[in-house]
Amino acid sequence: MIPSEDSTARKEALESASQPSPPAQFRFPELGETIWYNDNRYVIGPPLGFGAFGAVYECVDEWGNELAAKVLHPLGDRTYEHVRTEWLGELERLVLLRHSNITFIYDAFEYKETFYIVMERCTHTLHDVIRIEDLHGDLWLPYVARDILQALDFIHKSGYVHKDVHPGNVFVAQTLDRMVPTKDRVWSFKIGDLGISNLETDINVFNAILAQWMLPPEYLNPEFGTIGRGVDIYHTALLLLSLLLGQSPDFTREQILDGTPRKLAEGLSSPFAPSISRALRRHVADRTHSALDFWRDISGAVRTPAPQPALPAPAQEA
Repeated sequence: MIPSEDSTARKEALESASQPSPPAQFRFPELGETIWYNDNRYVIGPPLGFGAFGAVYECVDEWGNELAAKVLHPLGDRTYEHVRTEWLGELERLVLLRHSNITFIYDAFEYKETFYIVMERCTHTLHDVIRIEDLHGDLWLPYVARDILQALDFIHKSGYVHKDVHPGNVFVAQTLDRMVPTKDRVWSFKIGDLGISNLETDINVFNAILAQWMLPPEYLNPEFGTIGRGVDIYHTALLLLSLLLGQSPDFTREQILDGTPRKLAEGLSSPFAPSISRALRRHVADRTHSALDFWRDISGAVRTPAPQPALPAPAQEA
């Protein structure tokens, strides 16, 4: 079980979790299955999505919390030891990087030689928001940017770089007021999927794992600078550009090296276009320096309250 904020307890829990256990018969949980761990009871709901790592399921605990169980499972050529290492790495980062705009972890454990991470359940991804018909991205952008950049500021000050900020792993959390359940839920945006994150001091072009469709210029050509927190600034700018466009653009390597994303931002009439274009500069040294500086840039523009339209059903993909 995840310990409290006490660093000694956290260290002991992670050391205990690192003790190997023999592989056995792996399986995904079944609908309605009850999983007991350390006197906590979780009831498994329907799957939310499947991916190369395994699957994510709805689940609830005895407190009535709406949760999601991420199940890491050996698939293909992924061995028990490989999956266990991934699980421990993500667990350690989730415990360390606790912030209101990062998906919150409730529990983590190994159950019948299958690895679980239990976290808050978010209703949608930002990808679902971007696809809303007639979305007024200018209205949404400062609220989305504030939450994402606040989380990145915390991640960076903790010495980490996310490296994979995109609409699919920025989540929409809708918090219910249990005393007045008829009230509209409160919206917030949270960064998830810390499995790819690294300490900034450990990153180099040879070990950096980056999505091919959103490679930053410095990855393609070291003349543009070194890979570090500037990657997250660039990716966030791409995400906010997608919000203004109402779709996620797909750039070729040649377009990235030519500065097409920045040029596209500069051609928009949005008051936030200059902020985004500065964060999309090819040279890291010329790019917006930090998440906080990016927020200061955006918050200086005029904004009006954002609407909360109905969202489509969550996409069934991990």
